[in-house]
Amino acid sequence: MIDKRIENLLNLPGFGRLMVFDLYGMNRFFDFAGYLTKQGFTLKVYENVEVFRVEYEENIKAATERIAVIVQCDIYVPYDILQCFHKVHLSFAKIFPKLHSLTLMQHIRDIDLISFAYDSCYTVLDGAKETEDFILQTVFSMENIQRYCEEKAADLLLLCDSANRYTDWIQIAIQKAKVLHYAAMKFTDIDLSFADEKFMSFIQNGYGGLSSEIGSSAPAIITRTMSMICNHAGKKVALIVMDGMSLFDFEVISKHFNGISFELYGSFALIPTTTTISRQSMLTGKFPRELVKPFSLSNEEKEFKNFGQRLGYTKNQIQYLRGFNSEVSQLAKLVVIVVGDIDDIVHGQRQGRAGMYNDINLLGKNGKLQKLIRELTKSNFDVYISSDHGNTPCVGVGGFRSGVETETRSNRMTVLNDFAKINELVQKYTDEYGGYYLDKSYRYFICKPGFSFDSKDEDVMTHGGMTIDEVIVPFVKIKEVR
Repeated sequence: MIDKRIENLLNLPGFGRLMVFDLYGMNRFFDFAGYLTKQGFTLKVYENVEVFRVEYEENIKAATERIAVIVQCDIYVPYDILQCFHKVHLSFAKIFPKLHSLTLMQHIRDIDLISFAYDSCYTVLDGAKETEDFILQTVFSMENIQRYCEEKAADLLLLCDSANRYTDWIQIAIQKAKVLHYAAMKFTDIDLSFADEKFMSFIQNGYGGLSSEIGSSAPAIITRTMSMICNHAGKKVALIVMDGMSLFDFEVISKHFNGISFELYGSFALIPTTTTISRQSMLTGKFPRELVKPFSLSNEEKEFKNFGQRLGYTKNQIQYLRGFNSEVSQLAKLVVIVVGDIDDIVHGQRQGRAGMYNDINLLGKNGKLQKLIRELTKSNFDVYISSDHGNTPCVGVGGFRSGVETETRSNRMTVLNDFAKINELVQKYTDEYGGYYLDKSYRYFICKPGFSFDSKDEDVMTHGGMTIDEVIVPFVKIKEVR
């Protein structure tokens, strides 16, 4: 994998001073700063010539400890300073010397898969066409993808066994989505159900503490989304809420983000993972127990606008819109655009993840999301993309409709009054959920992974449960649009 290749470039035990040039953002694929810290290096960042000269003369020149200087932009470094460091250039040319670097840049989202296949590249293929042929014929071959998915599954199992913080589970969810994406691309099956089994333990023991977690790059729980992105009043902010979009779905659609760079993180949705509960919590900053109507969307727009005013925006600066073709007011500074296309695909899907891959791929090709992003950035908005919940494949066990009335197309959960009778289906196919952040006057029963209260033996994609694919959703910050 690419992290091992970068690690090998940095594995220089005989050197006490390193200057690492990362002009191509290799830190996206491997936390080499963390790796160097574990190797005993003190890290310095080179950003300004004059400032670093002072730092060098006062604290580095005569120092005896191991020091690594990170250079992340094309900036002048004086000759005398260069001579005091062993230089390591992190680039595709260094990592993959047999392949054409510019062609690799066009497949940057698949760079780990390329790295996995690289050892089967026995000759120099450093022309653009030769590299492209290698990627299409070898990297994306059924055999390579199957082997890659199997090896990544083994890695995920180890990560699940050692996970103890919510951030660990977010990284697991992101990696799991990538594996599922490749498997669906080639219509091959990969069993990652062990992740849900271990994730349940975190839900029982750690989920209730997410409200007190302060995420540095993304909200730990989506209730904190608006407060995080509106970190000072008056800033122009646009949040695109892709209803029902899982990390898997984003992995597919973002492959079509040509010229759009972004940072991908993850957040925890509210359980049960239904739109009424989770999206309302995201847009109002309230936990479900604080909502007047947690099982209905009738107050969503009003509650969102009230929250926007509490965040410092005036009434005419706040817009709540629906659909890709929304018209943003020139006065608007806080905009939420809810897009239901993916949720519609989910609830009409009968071909499992392979069907989702094909349909989301078509959605990506039509370019509607990309056009919306470009229009918003052109109007000087800081643009974010997130989701209220993900989705998961299930088999129906039969209908159950005697619970509290909720506005949802999900059949993965039921909400009961304390006195409601629990029938055989509920006893057999659900677990009672502890109700974190929810009104405790109800009881919440959520289907076990892989089951839903749909027609018996019907294959569906749905949501409402507490599997990792339903609960951990994308939180995306758009960085640059070219």
